[in-house]
Amino acid sequence: MSQINAIFERIENITNINGESELIPIVFQHHQSDINNEAKGLFSSLKTFLHNIFNEIDELASCIKNDETVLISVKNQKLLRTCFQFIVSLGISPCLVPGLGISLSKRCTLGALLPPQNLSDDQKYEIIVDCIDFFVRSYTVPVLKNIIVTFHLSDYLAALIQLCFAPLKKPGVYNNYRMTEETYEKLNMDRQKYIQVYEYLVNNCFQPTLMKELLVLQNVCDHTPPAFVKKVIAKELSRRLVVPGGLLSLIRCFIDSYEMDTGIEWKKIDIICKLIATKHGYTNETLYLQNICSQLKQIFIVNNSKYLTTAIACLITLIERYPNSEAVKALTSEVFDSFKFENIISGSHLPGTIILTTQEIDHKIQIFHSCLCLANQEIVYKFLSPNIRVLFLLGMKCSNGDLKRKLNEILLKLLEHISKDEIAPLIKTFLFGNDLRSSGIKVEEYQAGLVLKSSTVTDCFYPMDDALFYFIEIFKESTDRNFVQVVLETCLQIHIDLSIKRKKCQDETLLSQEDDPVLLNDIDKQYINILHLLSVISESSKISNCLKTCPLIVINFVEYFLQHNEENSESQTIALILLNTILPDLNDLSLNVRLKNLVPTLEKIAHAEYNSNRILSKEALSMILGEKIQQGNSAYEKAVSDVFDVLLPTRAHGIIELTKLIDVQDAETISKRHFVFCLFQEQLKDVDSYVYLAAINGIASLALHCAEDVLAVLCREFLNISTQIVDVETSEMQNKIQELRMKVGDIIVKVTKRLGDMCIIHKTLLLNTMLTGCRDEDPLIRASALSNLAEIALALHYKIGSIIYELLLCIGSIIETDKAIECRRAAVMVISSLLKGLGKETLVQLEDNLLPLYRTLNKLYKDINEDDIVRLHAQIALEELNDIVHDFLFSKIDMNKPVSMLNQSKEIIYK
Repeated sequence: MSQINAIFERIENITNINGESELIPIVFQHHQSDINNEAKGLFSSLKTFLHNIFNEIDELASCIKNDETVLISVKNQKLLRTCFQFIVSLGISPCLVPGLGISLSKRCTLGALLPPQNLSDDQKYEIIVDCIDFFVRSYTVPVLKNIIVTFHLSDYLAALIQLCFAPLKKPGVYNNYRMTEETYEKLNMDRQKYIQVYEYLVNNCFQPTLMKELLVLQNVCDHTPPAFVKKVIAKELSRRLVVPGGLLSLIRCFIDSYEMDTGIEWKKIDIICKLIATKHGYTNETLYLQNICSQLKQIFIVNNSKYLTTAIACLITLIERYPNSEAVKALTSEVFDSFKFENIISGSHLPGTIILTTQEIDHKIQIFHSCLCLANQEIVYKFLSPNIRVLFLLGMKCSNGDLKRKLNEILLKLLEHISKDEIAPLIKTFLFGNDLRSSGIKVEEYQAGLVLKSSTVTDCFYPMDDALFYFIEIFKESTDRNFVQVVLETCLQIHIDLSIKRKKCQDETLLSQEDDPVLLNDIDKQYINILHLLSVISESSKISNCLKTCPLIVINFVEYFLQHNEENSESQTIALILLNTILPDLNDLSLNVRLKNLVPTLEKIAHAEYNSNRILSKEALSMILGEKIQQGNSAYEKAVSDVFDVLLPTRAHGIIELTKLIDVQDAETISKRHFVFCLFQEQLKDVDSYVYLAAINGIASLALHCAEDVLAVLCREFLNISTQIVDVETSEMQNKIQELRMKVGDIIVKVTKRLGDMCIIHKTLLLNTMLTGCRDEDPLIRASALSNLAEIALALHYKIGSIIYELLLCIGSIIETDKAIECRRAAVMVISSLLKGLGKETLVQLEDNLLPLYRTLNKLYKDINEDDIVRLHAQIALEELNDIVHDFLFSKIDMNKPVSMLNQSKEIIYK
């Protein structure tokens, strides 16, 4: 070990630029009197300096090879990196041709200070050869190899490219230079030697790093790389791509990053797709595509979302570029037909045989999910659509949260892109299992996950109730208006068809014997399920927008159940709700005649004493006939009458009265809550702030009865109030809108507190709304959103989950970048509230974010130029954090010891 220490002492003396080194005066001082003498002196001193370093490190390498247990300290490793930096800065970079290699001025301060060296070409060649020979020797020692690969691989490659592939002049006399036969032969011999070194390096180096460094050398900006450099690098990259694992190395070169995850980087993926779409190497097109498809097949085995997304994008590019390639077709079928219904049922499997294992299902679903974020969606959905039926079976049985989320997203995207003609039979298949019952396949879930099995036709039982609930779950997640409209129209038509079939079946049962048992047949079960689905759809806030834009989709349903099927009270109620929903905004004159035909039926229902739908019928009649709603005896009818009044104060009064009726749990008002909710939504369009706030308060009062719809409307209004801000010109109106938005935010907080523990299921909507409000242009809205965040977190009992990281990132950005002092005060206050609420859970929940948070708070508190209130909140947060850590480290130990008497075991005495 003493020998090692002596070596490092000598190295430190050689590289000490502030000491007695003879190199520094020669490099940094210029003798303008005699340039030739200066060049000779510089070359001699430079060569001596480098060889001194070479000799010491070679001796160190010899010691390491003789004793593999030698350990190099961190300080000495840093000294070695300094030596290699000297070698590159003084020996390699100045000797490279312009445009080859990375400029030293962009990598270190020493490189920027070094003056140009006046060396001849022969001197440069001799120095660079010495340096590369040293690199070759050092590459066999692990410690030195790690320094070369980590910090100077691009320099090593650049020097080898120049020595191996730079064009040589033929023997002869040129301007200021004479190439002799001996020199030419020596250069050629050196070239053959360094080509072997180059081949060893590129074949054994970590391929993603190698590709990255080659791309860096190819795109030098200071000087345009020479033609031979571009040609060599392009050829090498092509060669690296077609070797086994080359495509994965290229993807890792572009995609892998040690920085924070920023999502899919589409520009890089686009570059990769363009690279593989062009044939590389000297093979023909067929062999090249077989090579690339084989590599893509290996990448699809990797369970990495970024790699899978890139591989899918590459496959789509190959499909578009080479549609007739057999290799591309085979890979396309293998990737996209994993759950194709026809392929699965066509396979000959014995009953009980596992068709797809848990691992296969999970991985194939991961591949499908990676397709959803691609730009070319049409071709993706074209290939994924044949899998939709089996995917629905899997989703219906799945209970794993992450896997079920992926399945829901895949199914929803596919359903939203399927044409209207195809979705009707598909919904029937989902809800009633028409084709799936006789498929001979079934899905089972074990503790490990889902399994797709083969079964007999008699053993296949299709759970229609589970299918119904799963379809409702998917429908609620949809935000596409066209899909919602198509589902509603399809379900209404299915309901009519089933009603006709049931009527025929009931007529047939009248001829049966009285002793025959009355059981629910398949049509009755399907009818019940479709009725359940329609009741859920009618309660959704998404339906009101569809009915306003296209009311014709419900007219057939309304006419059938009001005129031809009057005995069905449940369907009659749904029909009247839909009719009252479309009538206020109905402007289609062609429908007036059809609506007039409904008047006799509506009058009959309205005058029926014991019919529960008479109130709905009266409302429909008043809107069809264009009459004012008649004054009723009940408080609800009076309030609704006021809402439809022409005078603005009367309308506002009606809204307030409806709100009071909801608060006192009026039975008639609660039974009509969905109609009242629609009325309140219509009043949100009123430009008068008094009516608007009354409607907002009314919607908030419905929170306990339809919380999901209420919060959706309130959050949408907070982010974008219906009043057109772009048309507002006066500052007074702008201030008015700000005030309205802040009041809506306060109402959201009140609703959240009113929901109590039930608000936990809406935490994603609430927190995302306020986090979006934190990015608003208005500082007052940002401050209000931050304050609301603290209140909502308190109502959630600080059970925020993974959203807390996004919340901390948002708050940190506001503290560092926001110019409004109100926002910064609110941001620090939210941190203080979070720490106080989390308590001991702070250390578990925040984990790696705790140290940056502490540093931010400490910096704010110690900054004497900071706002006093911000410093006060920071002090409170730090004290809270100090108490949490103190309680964790020095938790109190209960010193009471229970002692029980043997003869009286029930009595316990504490001492």
